[in-house]
Amino acid sequence: MDTSIFGNEAITLADSLYITVVSMGIVFFILIVISTVLSFFKYIPAPQKAVKTKRKNVEKKEIKDVKEPQKRFDIADIKDETMQVAMMVASIEASKDNEDSYIRVISIKELN
Repeated sequence: MDTSIFGNEAITLADSLYITVVSMGIVFFILIVISTVLSFFKYIPAPQKAVKTKRKNVEKKEIKDVKEPQKRFDIADIKDETMQVAMMVASIEASKDNEDSYIRVISIKELN
């Protein structure tokens, strides 16, 4: 190249294209190097923590599977307006803006 970039002469279109191509080449080369380094991370094993297992002599207790029949929820179980509002808000939140969702309220419990 006969023209000097930092000289008194103007930069030509060919000079600017040359600078652009070389700069883009450098950037893509660096991106390929970073991608290659990151792809080798899957071969580096992760540090594993030593897990100590403690075994105790524990007596096995029989757990009986007792299932109490649940009372069906009825609209008459709603005691006041706050329970009704809580049921509506819970059903709206459960639907998550899905119009085709089917929500069945099983029970309402007052926490306070």
